[in-house]
Amino acid sequence: MNLEVKSNLAKLLANENITIQHNNVKTASFDVKNRVLTLPIFKEKSGDVYDMLIAHECAHALWTPYEQWQGIDNAELRSYVNVLEDCRIDLLIQAKYPGVVRNYQNGFDILEKQNFFGITGKDINKEFMIIDKINLRSKSLQRMPFIFTPEDNLWLAKVDALKTFDDVLVLAKELLDWQKEQVEQMQKLPDFDSHPLAQSYDLADDEDDFDDYDDEQDGDGNGEGNGSDTKESDDDADEKNDFNNFGDQKADDEKDSNQSGEGQSNNNVDKEESKGEAKKFAKGAGGDGSMKQLKSITDDSFNQKQEELQDKKSRGFRYGKIPTPNLGKDGNLTSWKTFLSDMEKYKVKNLKGYSGTKSYVEYLDREFKKFTKENKKTVMYLVKEFEMKKAATAYKRASTDKTGIIDPLKLPQYQYNEDIFKKLTIIPDGKNHGMMMLLDWSGSMSDVLFNTVKQLINLVEFCRKVNIPFEVYFFTRCII
Repeated sequence: MNLEVKSNLAKLLANENITIQHNNVKTASFDVKNRVLTLPIFKEKSGDVYDMLIAHECAHALWTPYEQWQGIDNAELRSYVNVLEDCRIDLLIQAKYPGVVRNYQNGFDILEKQNFFGITGKDINKEFMIIDKINLRSKSLQRMPFIFTPEDNLWLAKVDALKTFDDVLVLAKELLDWQKEQVEQMQKLPDFDSHPLAQSYDLADDEDDFDDYDDEQDGDGNGEGNGSDTKESDDDADEKNDFNNFGDQKADDEKDSNQSGEGQSNNNVDKEESKGEAKKFAKGAGGDGSMKQLKSITDDSFNQKQEELQDKKSRGFRYGKIPTPNLGKDGNLTSWKTFLSDMEKYKVKNLKGYSGTKSYVEYLDREFKKFTKENKKTVMYLVKEFEMKKAATAYKRASTDKTGIIDPLKLPQYQYNEDIFKKLTIIPDGKNHGMMMLLDWSGSMSDVLFNTVKQLINLVEFCRKVNIPFEVYFFTRCII
């Protein structure tokens, strides 16, 4: 895969000369502030997957505001915003560049076969909330066999109507609040723990695990065990009641547990810590009895699976850039006219009072003319080689087409030659050339500077002969 070609593609899609870096990173990302698009080095050889990710990140570069996105600190809301924003920008990039639609289709098919979205073996109509249906509908370009309810269609219409990032924020909050209300209603159902959505999004309380925990930890069998464990403290009783109320354990279960014959643990400290951990797990991430976080599980699965695309054997690249020169008033960048004027003044000042000034100046003129005459053959040889290569390249790229106009000179041949039409040879324009030469004028060049300037003059004369634009700069720490 030609990374330079992919870099040019990204610049074209982004409509600006953004900086493209291919590195050993987990996911593609775009630095909106510094305008740097960082792409992973994939071991996946499919150009469709690569082009799909490039188009997606360029869409973020074009339409996702960096400050607003970074300001979202709520994990649930961030997950919902990410899905809806992806839907919005993917529609925009596909409308702007219809050619990437096929890349999106093929890229999704390749990743879906590798279960990047975590949908293998699942009923997509029963085991996914609306946020994941929206995500898969967008990623698959509406090719998945979803059965949407009238209420779902209302949400889909709102998603398709998104125009700005502010619209995405408003809809994400509205959808998240609505989904929480739906889950709260579902939790009142007697079979909620076995509900497909509760299983897919890990919302169930795992009651059986807590029953087993009490059977193993709280059962006293036939009265065996240490005497100190036969009676619970008030704190233990309160904690146990809280635990049993949340887990919805019944008195019969506890009675069976007490008659199981198993001894109680002798280590009360370990027992309380284990119960505390189980209680915290049962009450969600916060440990306060609140609803577990609602996120897009298909989006999370894709983000985790992206690491599998990464070519971990690659060491990546190290990028650098030319330092920004100081071209202001203190930069001391001097034009060639000013330089020649200053040099003339310097020459007059230092030769003032010298008796051989005139003869010295004449000597310099003679030496320069002699040098240009001697090197004229060298310059013309360079010009000849350049013109030959340019002509060969033009001939190689030339194409001949029939014009559809009969050539009168070939008309007598019509009885035995069908090719009696005029032909047109098309020679595409060659590349535009330009040269920029930088000469080191520092003290360390003193022993080779004269010969270096000779080479520079030859290059300048060559550029003039073939009409190539050029610029020459030199740098020094000396102040003339």
